[in-house]
Amino acid sequence: MKKLLTLSILALFLSSQGQDPLILQPIKKDTTIQSKKDTSWKTSGFFGLNFSQTALSNWQGGGQNNLAGNTILNLQANYQKGKVAWANKLDAQFGIVRTGDDKLFKKNIDQLFALSKYEIKAFSKYWFYAAQADYRSQFAPGYNYNGDSIVGTARSDFNSPGYLQIALGLDYKPTDYFSATFAPLAGKLTMVNRQYLADEGAYGVDKAVTDTAGNIVTHGKKTRFEFGGRIILKFKKDIFKNVNLDSYLDLFSNYGHHPGNIDVVFNNLLTFKINKFFTANVISQMIYDDDIIIKRDWNKDGKYDNPNDINGPRLQMLTTLAIGFGYKF
Repeated sequence: MKKLLTLSILALFLSSQGQDPLILQPIKKDTTIQSKKDTSWKTSGFFGLNFSQTALSNWQGGGQNNLAGNTILNLQANYQKGKVAWANKLDAQFGIVRTGDDKLFKKNIDQLFALSKYEIKAFSKYWFYAAQADYRSQFAPGYNYNGDSIVGTARSDFNSPGYLQIALGLDYKPTDYFSATFAPLAGKLTMVNRQYLADEGAYGVDKAVTDTAGNIVTHGKKTRFEFGGRIILKFKKDIFKNVNLDSYLDLFSNYGHHPGNIDVVFNNLLTFKINKFFTANVISQMIYDDDIIIKRDWNKDGKYDNPNDINGPRLQMLTTLAIGFGYKF
């Protein structure tokens, strides 16, 4: 019996030696599995560059030669995760034109606008607690002209004026392309960096104090702060195929000074996509500020008594149509 058991163990040992040894192999990681892409941030933008030229020779219908160009830059970066949303936007536009036999190029559009808005989900699906800060100014000096000559000093410049505004309130967003912000707590800081404009009291700042001879005793203030309320409406959507409308309406009321006189900023950018690289743009801007005095002496007698004279607040309007290179990203 012992011999039989010994032979069995020996046979089993010899049988195992005739087979491949068992080797433990490391487990390879699945290289096909990739980390999930973060979709919290969404960015977009548009860049446009437009030129136009008109040349006339013995043209019976009349007119003037002109050369014009403008550029548009629109950038957006939006964050959305859980109950938090953060929207950021930059709009920049600048254009020049030269007409007739003039040698000078003159501005025909100049805008710089930046916005940042932080939101947290409020009491229902479409309502958010919102805090917004935005800045509005221009890039280059603006002048009055007499033909091809500059008259006087610059009437505006970068940060002359510049507007820094804040708003705290509620935001209503029923869709991803429309929002309405109601901000009962809002502030508006007007900045006029050019001292001679501040001395004149331009754009609503306190003007300089002078003596009886007209000499400046105390220079005008370069800043003015207003406290009030704001309503802001935003709309951006493809309203037709290859036609996009970007609209922004801002209404501000100063609680402490003529609250019924509403400051209005209404900007619209209508973009028509012709093909991959060419677009047509219609730019429309409307501004009304009771503190901005528009002056125009129609008959240049210095009295502002002509029916066509202007010496007070007025609705400011600008419209530009341009066709050229445009790239959306």
